[in-house]
Amino acid sequence: MDELKHLLFLTRIDGLGAVRIRRLIEKFGNAGNVFNASHKEIAEIENISERSANAILNSFKSFDEFDPVYDEYIAKAEKQNITIVPLSDENYPELLKRIYDPPVVLYIKGKYEPAELQNSVGIVGTRKPSDYGKKMAERFAEDLSTAGICVISGFARGVDTYAHKAVLKNKNSAAITAAVFGCGVDMIYPPENKALYEEMCEKGLLISEYEISAFPDAVNFPKRNRIISGLSLGTIVIESDIDGGALITARTALDQSREVFAVPGYVTSKVSHGTNALIKNGQAKLVENLDDVLVEISNKLKGLKLSTANGNSVTIQSVPELSGNEKLVYDTFLMTIEPIHIDAISEKSGLNISDSLVTLLNMEFKGIVEQLPGKRFRIRN
Repeated sequence: MDELKHLLFLTRIDGLGAVRIRRLIEKFGNAGNVFNASHKEIAEIENISERSANAILNSFKSFDEFDPVYDEYIAKAEKQNITIVPLSDENYPELLKRIYDPPVVLYIKGKYEPAELQNSVGIVGTRKPSDYGKKMAERFAEDLSTAGICVISGFARGVDTYAHKAVLKNKNSAAITAAVFGCGVDMIYPPENKALYEEMCEKGLLISEYEISAFPDAVNFPKRNRIISGLSLGTIVIESDIDGGALITARTALDQSREVFAVPGYVTSKVSHGTNALIKNGQAKLVENLDDVLVEISNKLKGLKLSTANGNSVTIQSVPELSGNEKLVYDTFLMTIEPIHIDAISEKSGLNISDSLVTLLNMEFKGIVEQLPGKRFRIRN
């Protein structure tokens, strides 16, 4: 708890953003140790000038005055069912932790279970979608959630709202939907989404890097887009003009080495100029259905595996927890439902044939694979 207290204090120091705070913690081990650092040690950190180091040290003098503020803040979070998750916490989303500038603190409203975010895909788009855009947002959100993949979006008017609602309405959903806010998670913005907000508090998650009760600010929304893409294995862009906010999310996804998908639109439609440009410039893969998305991310899914792909029909099955040679062998079966010959398994896994056969035998005893005539193997359904 003291670590969280020190970290929250650091976030309130002017001029200290996520990157600088992370560098301080990397150098000193934790937020508490920063308070015992010397001026010289702080000033040696990249992008922290001597002037900034002075400002940081001077702010520490008022740390004791932070006690009542902190206690009141924690009580407010508990009352509103808001979980505060620092970057150092084991429950911090693993995918988000890998980006260049992850938020040092996340505020999450709802019943937070880290595993619910480990297989996520973002859906973003214009605030003024056409009927076609609405339909595509609903269709991809419904298909993803049916497959057990969490849908991440930004709770904005338009495509975001249609995506969130589609997951909540989906009776076959095996996943939740999560919204990333550009304000405090206790602030309903846009206000017309009040009913959606309340439903997501019960069935989904609301996420923000901004403090509780922080007001919506125009500069916050482009910044929050890196969290949408950072939480996602890939981001689907559905209708956006060239200068649309959804394209900012696409660019951050590319910077984070995540997949970018775009739903093609009418060439005469302004809200399709951005999505079509992403495809034309080779920055996004054209997607027509869930199969197109899963082809790119199926080997990154945890606990889920593509078992069949036939036209527009996709089914997902659970993947056993494996490690070592068994995981190497199992991964050779990804993206195929056809039996694989032992020679191909050996080549794809990097194991020699003898080790491959021993591993397959062990997996056969566990009921994971089955052997067919001709030294061919397949995953047992």
